[in-house]
Amino acid sequence: MTNSNSLPVDHPITSSEDDVLGRAVVARDFARSVRELDASQGLVVGVLGAWGYGKSSFVNLMREQFAEPPALPVIEFNPWVFSGDQQLTEVFFREIAAELRIEDQTKFGAVAEGLDKYGDVLSPLAVIPWFGNWFDRAFKATKAATTWWNDRRKGSRTFREAVSSALNQLDKPIVVVIDDIDRLTTNEIRDIFKLVRLTASFPNVIYVLVFDRRRVEQALSEDGVHGRAYLEKILQLSFDVPMIPTEVLRAQVFERLDIILQEIDGLRFNRVVWPDAYVEIIDPLVGSLRDVTRLALSARPTLRALGHQIEAVDLLALEAIRVFRPEIFQALHKARLALTETQSSWGRNQDPDRKAEIDALLKVAGADEGIVRALIQQLFPAGRTYIENNNYGPDWINTWKREHRLAYIGYLELYFGRTLPSDLLSFQQTEAAYARIADPDALGEYLDSVPREDLESAIAGLEAYQADFPEESVVPASVTLLNRIADIPERRNRGMFDFMRPDVVVTRVVIRLLRRLGDESARERAVREILAGVQSYSSQELLIRSVGRVEDPTNALISAERTAELDDDLIRRVRTTASLAPEREWGLFRVFWFVAEREGDEYVPPPLSEAVQIRALLQSAWSVARAQSMGSRHVKEEDRLAWGGLVKVAGGEDQLAEAVLRLRESDGPSPLVLLAEAYVAGWRPDEF
Repeated sequence: MTNSNSLPVDHPITSSEDDVLGRAVVARDFARSVRELDASQGLVVGVLGAWGYGKSSFVNLMREQFAEPPALPVIEFNPWVFSGDQQLTEVFFREIAAELRIEDQTKFGAVAEGLDKYGDVLSPLAVIPWFGNWFDRAFKATKAATTWWNDRRKGSRTFREAVSSALNQLDKPIVVVIDDIDRLTTNEIRDIFKLVRLTASFPNVIYVLVFDRRRVEQALSEDGVHGRAYLEKILQLSFDVPMIPTEVLRAQVFERLDIILQEIDGLRFNRVVWPDAYVEIIDPLVGSLRDVTRLALSARPTLRALGHQIEAVDLLALEAIRVFRPEIFQALHKARLALTETQSSWGRNQDPDRKAEIDALLKVAGADEGIVRALIQQLFPAGRTYIENNNYGPDWINTWKREHRLAYIGYLELYFGRTLPSDLLSFQQTEAAYARIADPDALGEYLDSVPREDLESAIAGLEAYQADFPEESVVPASVTLLNRIADIPERRNRGMFDFMRPDVVVTRVVIRLLRRLGDESARERAVREILAGVQSYSSQELLIRSVGRVEDPTNALISAERTAELDDDLIRRVRTTASLAPEREWGLFRVFWFVAEREGDEYVPPPLSEAVQIRALLQSAWSVARAQSMGSRHVKEEDRLAWGGLVKVAGGEDQLAEAVLRLRESDGPSPLVLLAEAYVAGWRPDEF
């Protein structure tokens, strides 16, 4: 049983029930016309059309008419199956004879026997061992060489007359279909037509020859005689398979692609960009039903694998290039950077290397240059700087990334390599987080499922959505993100100029969330709501500092008066209540430093009695100093503590030393404890 949603492979149809091109009536009319012709002296008919135009299907539709009473026997010979080292002459007559015996041994036995012998005497080289394998394979096993020699001495005319006599006894003609002639080599095409010419006058035989006219005419042309003249001497009647109407072909493309697209969950399909991409890129490449089938079958595994990750319209366009113009596809891979790298708006000078890549791509395209230009315009806007006066800056990258377009290099590399680049993996995690941006429980649950080493990049990527943050997401998303700063691991291997830290990454997103609230009073209310939901003093202090205690007052999101109120509230909480989440205090040193600075002489140091609090304090005062010598790639690193500040917030050297001792009792000789003990013992780092 066939699935109604299954894609057809490239096989000819066998019934008018499968006729989607409306050719059944035409095929039956042509078959009826053939039957009405006088075949008493033989008849040669041609069914002509380019590859993929449905010639074999057309002949199969003719068979339905031939099968109507009085039914004509239809014998098929496909020379392509027997091409190569086998003698077509011998095989031709043997296969026709075998098919006739299968059709009706009683009725066609005499004809089959005559054809067998006729073929034997016309292919003498077939029985000489050093001319091929046929002697050992067939002849020696079925006939004695002496018998063949006796038949040979009688000459071909004797057996031709016997065949003709037997054919004359038939009450209706035999139809011999010879298909796939255009798949043969030039010499084999000539052999087939010599055979047909040799036997064209057999009575009651109608040859139906199926081929591409241009290919066969080219093969038959020789010695200044055009192959068309040769054909005209052989064919009594010919029929050119109708061109497929453009609208019918398009309908088939859409129908078969729909089968694929409907089976893919989470498919990304942009109906806005589809019409232009189809008309300008895909449509010019599809010229037959065979092309439709090839595109559908070839695109299916790609869409199944990537259709939920990459825009399907882009995939279909590149799949059409890959299937029908593989040389252009290879050139596209070489030019992928030129197609995706953006140019800064203030420096629009063309990169000569990238320009050369685009020029090479257009050269490979040749007559299809227009398709390649359309491909660049529709799929790779960054490449337009090299073919027209148009420029796309770096700000477009986030747009292409969010739309899952191949214009973003990460998705293009995924398409070519089927391996997810690391930056694209990060963006997928970001995308999943953004999908939950307004639901704090769902967002928190998802972020908790992200591997810790990926959490920073997943959160940082949310900046790409800043223009679309819904207002209702401002408070819940900010709370969720601020509560997860402690979960983001600090990376020791940051470069010299990588100033991003977990708190900076989160702050950048939270600021952009709050900016979605245009009214200052709305932002102030939101900040208070966020503070109420944030667990640690570290994140509370960070939020207040980021929205109000900024160097440039014009960048403040809340007023100085509200900021002062929030600072006073924070100091009051820190002084009166120990942190409710000490294990989440990623910036406790800064919190105490801020309180100490604000209170001055009235500052009261916190009781550093709990190991979890001491650990959080020292950890947040730990940093890595880096230096690099001129002309050297080596980066020198050294762990340090903000010891002077720690002494101040702890209330003195003795109090801090006691806290370090208490931490050793809990944690043992951990790297943090060893570093702190070095400071207690008097070590201080050298400046570099």
